[in-house]
Amino acid sequence: MKPNIIKEIKDTKTGSVTVTEPNKVRQVISKETAEELMKMTEYVVTNGTGGYSKVSGYSVGGKSGTSEPLDRNKEDGYVASFIGLSPTVNTQVVILVALYNPKIGSHQGGQVAGPVVSQILTEVLPYLGVPSNQSSNLSDIPGSSSNETIILPDVRNKTITEARNLLSNFKIHIAGIEDENITIITDQLPKPGISLFKKSDVFLYTEKNNDKKYVTVPSLKGMSASQATNSLSSKKLNAVINGSGIVISQSIAANTEVEQGTAITVTLQKEISGGY
Repeated sequence: MKPNIIKEIKDTKTGSVTVTEPNKVRQVISKETAEELMKMTEYVVTNGTGGYSKVSGYSVGGKSGTSEPLDRNKEDGYVASFIGLSPTVNTQVVILVALYNPKIGSHQGGQVAGPVVSQILTEVLPYLGVPSNQSSNLSDIPGSSSNETIILPDVRNKTITEARNLLSNFKIHIAGIEDENITIITDQLPKPGISLFKKSDVFLYTEKNNDKKYVTVPSLKGMSASQATNSLSSKKLNAVINGSGIVISQSIAANTEVEQGTAITVTLQKEISGGY
């Protein structure tokens, strides 16, 4: 497309509006080439150095980057980057994360910036209403026998009775005693659209009972999926599990005060060796 920075021009005196129409110049690459490139980016995430950027329930493509400083500018350090996109069919979100001179652990783009991309996509995709393409089946997660995840429905502006029916697969917490047939839910936590395991804790609030309780997020680094889930569950917090192995990052830092019911995205990974 021809570059364009003006959408429209409005004459404030006459009210007339001149709209700038898009101007297609040429097709940069063919559809076949684009599809092949998309397969390559998805392979980076599923089998290459982009494994840290995986998002449970969504297809993700990406490419890592690690730039070395010039010899005369060694103090500038490395730049670790990762560009991720999702879904790989009918893509809705593209993210570029670049971290300058990372100080702790690896300086490789896939290992440093990849988890950040994963955490952002985990929040953004459900928020945009992008449907999940699978149910998680992690054998070491406690809860239901199938360990499947379910999209949390929106029960705001519904009665408590209606909410209970819609949330039959979850553990519901409602403060106070009210007429459940007429009392309206004003807020919920976690927010709707997120994929949660069965029996996850969902807190509902009404206009009369809307006091939220806060807990401290535990440190999950190095734990297995089941250990992290149990640790969060003990505080009435919910786990969203990405990957397998041991925990390498969590979306909300340890010792942070959050509301009960908050969903913490936990990224697990087996050690990746070799390559940028």
